[in-house]
Amino acid sequence: MDNTNLHYNIAEQGKVFATQGNHKEALRHYKEALRMSQQIPQADIFFQHYSQCAMESLEQMKSYLEVITFCDKCIAFMESKEDLQAHPVFMKYLASLWERKGIQYLYLNDKEEAITAFEKAIAIQKPSKIPLAQELHNWCKRGYTISHQQIEGLNKKHHYYIVRKDTINSKIAIELPEMINPL
Repeated sequence: MDNTNLHYNIAEQGKVFATQGNHKEALRHYKEALRMSQQIPQADIFFQHYSQCAMESLEQMKSYLEVITFCDKCIAFMESKEDLQAHPVFMKYLASLWERKGIQYLYLNDKEEAITAFEKAIAIQKPSKIPLAQELHNWCKRGYTISHQQIEGLNKKHHYYIVRKDTINSKIAIELPEMINPL
């Protein structure tokens, strides 16, 4: 078996666990996939994807402050990559981090921080390319009360979550042995 893309197989198993609601196991798999992918070509792309998967699981576990911290670390890391800042995929990911951070602040009922984060996301991407941040920003600026249920509804409407049953290749998923625990 070729182990070159083993990180991908492990991440796919993480997604399987996430869609089953087992986010702790999903996180264990994402973290190992992140660790394994750091020394390969295009590590930045894998970092972006696996970190988004991990943040989704943390969000589902209602670990909003942890997601904010994760976003801050990813933003700092991505902003240090000056050579990538002209690349549209990079900018889309950077905007998505600010959007995710804003959503966490909304879950924590901190509209001022949410507005700041959404404004950063919108400054990076045109509003039409980041409609969820734009819509939530507008709601915040108008002083609307925003429930968790409304946030979830908009998240689904705008395909905020990347880990969905229709995006998983479960046929290649590989479960980690219990002894491997990067947590």
